[in-house]
Amino acid sequence: MTDENEEFTYEDLSNFLQYLLEIGAIEMTGFDAKSNQFMYNITPKAKDLVPEFYYEHFRFVNELAFKLWQDGHIEMKFDKNGTPMVILKDLEYTKNIKDSLPDEERFFLENLMEKYIRDTKQE
Repeated sequence: MTDENEEFTYEDLSNFLQYLLEIGAIEMTGFDAKSNQFMYNITPKAKDLVPEFYYEHFRFVNELAFKLWQDGHIEMKFDKNGTPMVILKDLEYTKNIKDSLPDEERFFLENLMEKYIRDTKQE
């Protein structure tokens, strides 16, 4: 790898992703044709295996959720313990706007939509 002040090369990133896959910290979930990128999920193992990576990802997702909430694309509600919950504003609204957003925001909303659809099918 490189030290903190250097930029990652494509090879560094590729090697790091391969390492994370090998140790089970991430799993490949598909390929996004629009961005021409593979898609990954962070596994629960990542918290113990690569805690810095896990918590950086957690911070990034929280910032992304806050931005989407500020922009009016999602709702945030709090449970009785004050824990925030991210909720789709509306499924049709989300389907209509997601492709106009940057990839990271679109990925976030697509995952949220998939969870919403899974959860509503189980009810």
